[in-house]
Amino acid sequence: MWQLLNRIILVAISCIAVSAGAEGNESLSATEMAARLSKVIQDGDSATRMRLNIEPVAGGEKVILQVQVKARRTPGKTQVLYQVLWPKAQKGQAFLIERELGGALKGVAYDASTKTVTTLSKEKMKGSLLGSDLAYQDVVEDFFRWQQQAITGKETVDRVECVILESMPGAKDSTPYSKVKSWIDPRRLVALRVEKYGADGKLERKIETTRVVKDSGNYIPASLVIRRPDGSTVTEVEGSNIRHDVKYKDKDFTTSALNDFRLPR
Repeated sequence: MWQLLNRIILVAISCIAVSAGAEGNESLSATEMAARLSKVIQDGDSATRMRLNIEPVAGGEKVILQVQVKARRTPGKTQVLYQVLWPKAQKGQAFLIERELGGALKGVAYDASTKTVTTLSKEKMKGSLLGSDLAYQDVVEDFFRWQQQAITGKETVDRVECVILESMPGAKDSTPYSKVKSWIDPRRLVALRVEKYGADGKLERKIETTRVVKDSGNYIPASLVIRRPDGSTVTEVEGSNIRHDVKYKDKDFTTSALNDFRLPR
C-alpha cells in the first residue's frame, strides 16, 4: 500500500528507526533516504488486522470493512493476501497479489458467494480496492525502490518540517504512476503525506498519515486517510495487531489459501 499500504494497505508504509537525530537524517541523500525507507517494507512474514472506513463526501451510507492481511515481503518478492472478516455479507471476499522484483503484478480474487476465483487483470489492478480510494496496485508497490529519487524541497506537515522526496520509475519499473511525492519526517523517517501522479501527470491519490506508532523499534503509520481528485469518497485505514510472529509456507499464498483464515504459529 506506500508503507502502511504496502503492509495493508499496509500496505504497509514502514520506516527503520535510526540512531541519528533529525539533523543527521536530513543530511541523507535522496538515494540513501529512499533505501532506508524501503528496507523496512521488506519485513518478511507479517499479519495485520485493519479496518477500512469508506465514506461518501456528499452523504450516504458509510461502508466499514474489517480485513485480515497476510504478507510476505522480501527484497526479491512481495506477496499479499487480503481477506474480508466483516461484515457478514462480505465475509470471505479475498484477493491475492504477488510481484517479483522488476516484474509485473499477478493476482486473483475470490468471490465467497459464488466460490469462484478470477484473475485480476492489469486494468483491474489500477481499480478500486474493495470499493475504497486505494488501488490494488498500491498494496504491493514500493516506489522507494524506483530508479530515480530526488529531494525537491521542504514543507511543514502537521507542525513537522518534512523533506519532500520525489520518486520516479525507470524503464524496468512496472507501474501506472509517473511519479510519487513523499513528505518525510526526518527525525522518525516516516512519511506523513504521499501524493501519487498518473501517466498524464495529474494527481490520482493523496494519502495522509493521521497516527504514527512504534512497532519493533520502527515508526510506522497506523492510521491513514486517502482521497482521490473526484472527491466522491474518503477512505480511512486503521491498522492494528501487526504481528511478526508468523511463519508462512509457499502454500499460504496460493489460490487454495484464499478462504483459509488461519494464521500459522
